[in-house]
Amino acid sequence: MRTVTFLAFSIPLMACTTVPSGPSTLVLPGPDKNEVQFRSDDGSCRNFSHAQLARVAPSPQSQEEGQVQFDITYLQCMYARGHLIPVPGEVVSDTYAEAPDSNRSATPAPAQGLMP
Repeated sequence: MRTVTFLAFSIPLMACTTVPSGPSTLVLPGPDKNEVQFRSDDGSCRNFSHAQLARVAPSPQSQEEGQVQFDITYLQCMYARGHLIPVPGEVVSDTYAEAPDSNRSATPAPAQGLMP
């Protein structure tokens, strides 16, 4: 009887170990999105991600696999709603600023009337 009781309580707990509680990635509010819209979209995308994870036929093999699947679905949902997904790397600006000690010379403008 103790074995049956133990299994009845432990199996649901084992299944819960692969379900993430939320995203492990950063998402920022998109342009023209206020905090209320961001929170609403966040909640909707969390629910959507949990539902998608539950629909996956083979259960994730580990908590990490479940988290990765959840994060991918969550990021796609938030991006589709217009929010920003930071990516690792260098910050690139729209303007080109040359370093003051650069040895490159500026390219001269083409002469009038000639095509480059």
